[in-house]
Amino acid sequence: MKKNSRGTSPHRTRHLMIYTFLLILVLLYFASRQQRLTMEAQQKAEDAKKQVSVLELKKTKEKPSPDSGDALVLEQEEMWSLILTNESHPVPENINIQLKKIDGTEESVDERVYGPLMKMLDEMRRQGMDPIVCSGYRTKEKQTELYQQQIQEFIDQGHPEKEAEELAKKEVSVPQSGEHRLGLAVDIYSGDHLALDAGFADTPEGIWLREHASDYGFILRYEQGKENQTGINYEPWHFRYVGVKAAQYMKEHGLCLEEFYLDQGLYG
Repeated sequence: MKKNSRGTSPHRTRHLMIYTFLLILVLLYFASRQQRLTMEAQQKAEDAKKQVSVLELKKTKEKPSPDSGDALVLEQEEMWSLILTNESHPVPENINIQLKKIDGTEESVDERVYGPLMKMLDEMRRQGMDPIVCSGYRTKEKQTELYQQQIQEFIDQGHPEKEAEELAKKEVSVPQSGEHRLGLAVDIYSGDHLALDAGFADTPEGIWLREHASDYGFILRYEQGKENQTGINYEPWHFRYVGVKAAQYMKEHGLCLEEFYLDQGLYG
């Protein structure tokens, strides 16, 4: 066989051209891939910046301004007055209550509540009303006794025991809970209405308390229409101390304490 006069066979030349072409394609592929990855990374970074900006803008819009009348700033030293207790939230085991006796009664309250309570009662008397605190602080034993009495009352009316227990829970706080056990709640009736019933709401005392109790830091704890939230039936005589700021906020926004906890993010 004769050799190619130029030293390279046509067959070999074709192979070199093919290899060169394939190499160019590979290089182009990797260059294109790298460019695409770079662009995707830049786009993700840009999207992340936009998302952060949107979240910051949302927080700015949602967060009330400290200068707005709608803002509520709760201080740590105020939280003792906002303890939530109901069937799902027992009274804290380590709670330490310093009691003070209410003048002219056998009842007591947390000593920190005594001042605002007496100011409220004195103002009512100054206006010619006759408010009477008929229940204040209760021990766990007393709360248990009242709860068992209520169950027995429903049983005597013909309700099965289990049903009687469920009905009793809506009338009397279960023993492990109970705002009276905190020393922050009082039951009030009047000299002309010596009964804890719905009729108290229409007495001068009941009407005045609904309107002005928040000015002294008290709320009508078990409001009509809030039974599903509180778990307790309407009690127009039961007033709970939460502090002036919180009481006025709850009144203005129509919130019970459970709703206030949701509103302020206080759960958990």
